[in-house]
Amino acid sequence: MKPFEIFKTGSHVSTQGKAITFSDADVAAIASSYDPANHQAPIVVGHPKTNAPAFGWVKALSVKDGRLVAEPDRLDPSFSEMVRDGKFLKVSAALYDPAAPGNPTPGSYHLRHVGFLGAEPPAVKGLAGIEFAEATDLVLEFAETPWRTAWTMDSIGRLFRGMRDYFIETADIATADRIIPQYEIDQINENAASMRAEAREEEVRPTFSETTKDLSMTNVQKTEAERLAELDAREAAIKARETTFSEANTKAQAAADSAFVEGVIAAGRLPIGLKDTAIALFSEMSDDVLTFSEAGAQKTTSPRGAFRELLEKLPVPVETTELANGNGPDFSDSNQVAIAIQTEIKAAKERGEDIDPATAAMRLKNRR
Repeated sequence: MKPFEIFKTGSHVSTQGKAITFSDADVAAIASSYDPANHQAPIVVGHPKTNAPAFGWVKALSVKDGRLVAEPDRLDPSFSEMVRDGKFLKVSAALYDPAAPGNPTPGSYHLRHVGFLGAEPPAVKGLAGIEFAEATDLVLEFAETPWRTAWTMDSIGRLFRGMRDYFIETADIATADRIIPQYEIDQINENAASMRAEAREEEVRPTFSETTKDLSMTNVQKTEAERLAELDAREAAIKARETTFSEANTKAQAAADSAFVEGVIAAGRLPIGLKDTAIALFSEMSDDVLTFSEAGAQKTTSPRGAFRELLEKLPVPVETTELANGNGPDFSDSNQVAIAIQTEIKAAKERGEDIDPATAAMRLKNRR
């Protein structure tokens, strides 16, 4: 088999969710430090934890145009036949992390194995011939794994959270709920958390090759934990802000509804005894869309808007006593006006209303 590309320079995201940038110098260092006498990387299928079984070995590494090229050696004939038949079209290079136990060259990246892939897509794209990613516990891996997918879903969740925050700040929560419901963002976060949990289980699963003396949290895991803590703190802050915004919006709406009811009562369209009832009804009404037919035409409003319109169109009660007969008070006579005001207050009280003299005078004036 001819030499083939297994890696290249650029920024890649490991299966632990860690973004790493490899320069030309980094790739050159991987090639120059590779010594088969110290550790000869096997050619395997997929990314086995134990680097076995080996179907061949990497004899040497070189660099060409920023690409890491592997020279195969001692290939199994049956394996070579499967590659020739197209059963393995992609490859994936697994690298030891500089700080990983068992790294033949501590302090620098080192090739651990080369995995031939079938249907699994590689993360490092654009390699000629057979393409490669990276993987394994105790090593850096750039394959399509739960860590990588969870990292992507976290990014999507943050994007939608930012959009929802924008709609809350520029419009209101109801608008944000219609466009980007909170439960959809929660679902994305839950899926990402499930994938991270799956990846953690894979990381701590015991192997029987290169084991560690200390099973405590690795630097990569610590970074992930810190990032999750930051996400949780940001989520809590946003929820607190939403709650504050909602409470302020509710108070402002209640004040507006109360002022509107008082205006309807002052106009004489609603008995003052029904003030608390009307305000309570407003508090239970929403701004959802309400569609109905009116005079043969379709009308769209909201429950709150419909109730406001109803109160605004209530008729002012017609006085059937002396005012209806044209015997109303003479507003040029202060004594007669005072008597009429007291009479109006008394009549209102009999109807369950408590009105002040100014309201009574306004009603009398409106009936003239």
